[in-house]
Amino acid sequence: MFRALSHLLLPGLCFSSALIAGVVDRADYLTARQALADGLPEVAAVKVERLLKDKGLSKEDAALLAQFATEAWIRAGDGARALDVAGAYDFVGEPFWRAQAYTLLGRLSEAREELASSSAPLDEHSQLLLGRILLALGEAEAARAEAQPLFENGIPEIRRHAGQLLAEIDLRSGHADQALKLIESAQMPKGHAEGDLLRARALLDLGRLAEAREALHVVLGASGGGQQTRDAAETLMAEIWMREKQPIKAYEHLIQLLDDSVESNMWTEMFDALDRTWRAQPPPHRLPSAVLLWAAQGSQAQQSADPPPALQRAIDHFRGHAWYIVARWLQAENRPVEAVSMIEALLRLQPDHPRTSAAMRMAMDLHAAAGVDSRVLELADKWRERFSGAEGSAGVDFLAGSILFRLGEHQQAEESFQAASNVTLDLSERRRSLFNAAVAASKAADAVLFLGLMAQLEATGGAHSGTGDSAADLQLEKALEAAAKRRDGAGDDLRAFINSRSTHPRIAEAQVALAEWLLITLPPRVDESRAILDAIRIPAGESVQAEALRQRIDYTRLWMIEVGGDIKGLVTAASDFIKKWPQSSLVPDVLMKQAASYYQLEDFANARAGFEQVARDYAKTPHHDTALYFAALSAISVMSDDGRKRALTIWEELAAKGGSLALPSRRQQALAHRRLGELPEALKALDQILDVKLLDEDTRRLTTCEKAEVLLLLGKTDPTRLEEAVSLLNTFISSEHETDFLWKARAGYTLAVALHDAKRDTLALEACYDVLRAADETPPANPTDYAWYSKAGFFGIDLLQATHQWEAAARLAEQISQFPGGRAEDARQLATKIRLEHFLWDGPKPVPPRIPETAKPEESKSETIKPEKGN
Repeated sequence: MFRALSHLLLPGLCFSSALIAGVVDRADYLTARQALADGLPEVAAVKVERLLKDKGLSKEDAALLAQFATEAWIRAGDGARALDVAGAYDFVGEPFWRAQAYTLLGRLSEAREELASSSAPLDEHSQLLLGRILLALGEAEAARAEAQPLFENGIPEIRRHAGQLLAEIDLRSGHADQALKLIESAQMPKGHAEGDLLRARALLDLGRLAEAREALHVVLGASGGGQQTRDAAETLMAEIWMREKQPIKAYEHLIQLLDDSVESNMWTEMFDALDRTWRAQPPPHRLPSAVLLWAAQGSQAQQSADPPPALQRAIDHFRGHAWYIVARWLQAENRPVEAVSMIEALLRLQPDHPRTSAAMRMAMDLHAAAGVDSRVLELADKWRERFSGAEGSAGVDFLAGSILFRLGEHQQAEESFQAASNVTLDLSERRRSLFNAAVAASKAADAVLFLGLMAQLEATGGAHSGTGDSAADLQLEKALEAAAKRRDGAGDDLRAFINSRSTHPRIAEAQVALAEWLLITLPPRVDESRAILDAIRIPAGESVQAEALRQRIDYTRLWMIEVGGDIKGLVTAASDFIKKWPQSSLVPDVLMKQAASYYQLEDFANARAGFEQVARDYAKTPHHDTALYFAALSAISVMSDDGRKRALTIWEELAAKGGSLALPSRRQQALAHRRLGELPEALKALDQILDVKLLDEDTRRLTTCEKAEVLLLLGKTDPTRLEEAVSLLNTFISSEHETDFLWKARAGYTLAVALHDAKRDTLALEACYDVLRAADETPPANPTDYAWYSKAGFFGIDLLQATHQWEAAARLAEQISQFPGGRAEDARQLATKIRLEHFLWDGPKPVPPRIPETAKPEESKSETIKPEKGN
């Protein structure tokens, strides 16, 4: 309904600075403070609530922590959690926070009662909050009585907010001239987005359209104010065109505005304005194709092949608005069967949509017209359970009373009519409800009640080699060894040998080694390597050494092709090498390169044949097990039953053999089973790895994370597995304080996903936030670290965006952008995008929440009951 007034905080309450040193020095408390400062109040709240479970806390410390937690939950927009904490502890300022919580929950009467029942005088923040609550309840003059003294005597910030409240009261009361005088005061200077928007509303109401348009241009040209302010200004611009008798222009403007919208808190008002512009156009009225498309798939700006959860929620929300307005148009076009089908779909598929209250009332009207009284009464009961006292109460009660009266349930009809008379603000509606209640009382033969109702009636005034040169030989061997081991400076040593020993018999060997070296430098220097190979002159003769050197040169050329990325050329060159040097000791190496090339080309059948040839024909070479391992990878990639069985058999043989590929094979088994959706088998393979004695720490950590990921997948159908994943990850994280950042980040991200799947998004956000805070102490040191860091960060942003916490999402994106990495620029751009789209460049603005319009009685389609003769 409307949000907690997070800017209206009691002085001295934030961050609970009075806590004793033992509490304020605790890591969780310090992290909680930082989280609140970073705009993540729900993370702060859950951390403080863990501190509250410490039985060693003094009563004073517990109270202060409870007040911190309550405030944090209020800032997070979770009124229920705030009330839970406030109900368990006593602390300073509790009535204010409880009223904030009730306000968040839309329980405005209870919020008012919480403040009104306080034995101590209300402070300015509480008084201002009470004024806003009263206005939301339709008690404009009572709201004015709270706001006026604050405007006259309050501190500047309070005076400004009180002035806005008074202006809002005047606008709703039809006194736009008075509102404009307030808005033009020093408390709301021009350039203040909210003030300019109020100014535009007042000018519009006064018919000063050119000035209103100018004020809206100021709002729309500002870099701050937030998305809601901008959307409100765009909607008001359409209203100006309506006043200028240009409904088609206003209609086209709103269609484009909505089609460009991804998320907004103003969709209700925007769709209502679209409804008015549609109705204002000359007949015939046709259902616009754009709106029908919205009802099917959301706005154009929302289109995504695989929308993330946050976007999907926004799409569903937007579609719900489209369903509602189409139903209204169908009703207006006298197509009630189609209208009721559309509105019932909204109630069934999106029961918590902002339009639910209005949709239920509309469904009641449609069913009443069709004579489906049982559905009307069912909807009326459900409506009262959820929305009793809200806008439309009088209309619901009156309609229910009319049906009950017709069914002969006169006593229940009387109660419904009387309930309608008690909540309506319209005098004529009150009279009609009282009159019908009196008639029902008469029918129920309740004379006393009848007389009482008649008295009331009257009171109203009516009814996201050796050569002999030992020194030279030594110099060469040293350089070759350095190159073979890829030591820094090996290339310089080889160049020094070539330049100082140009007539040495082994000069060609050095040249080949240098050419090879150049291929492993970063970046590879292919052209220089090729030039060296082309310049090599091998002594005439067919010595073994010369032949071996020629083979090596050809092999290096193969390597050169490989480095150059010509995979198809490598396949052909490998075949040519094998034909030219079939007895070469390098053939197994070449076959491995060729098979690997086939694999890269996704020609898995030829890749498998090549790897299996090496394993079969060169079984005594070091390539045997590796070839088998990759043959299995190729086989399973064919995605045939034979390939799958062969791959799993090979990996089982390698795992049982216990060699260097045992654990990788077991892991491939797990991955294969996981890829094939055989999750219990994948879990078994991972447990077999974890059962290995003397398992190195990194493998244990990796396998634990992979196990958690499999449990996470299993959790999609078995919630106990999801909880097992959460427990495993919590244990892993708590026992790995000194571990590398990689594992903190990977486990933290996986935990966040598991918690999200378990619908515990606050704890999921906390897990993401803990990963980012771990980076403060041990920053990401390599691309893999960074990948998991960014996964956690962007997931946290998704969670924040899903709950429309734009400022916190932008801050989180800006934190991610501070670490160099592949997604730093993405994060920076995302932060910019969020700030631009939601007009946050001026920083977080303490904007009072939008208060719903005072309840306006709806025109009931039920006629006043006419008493029968003789009653």
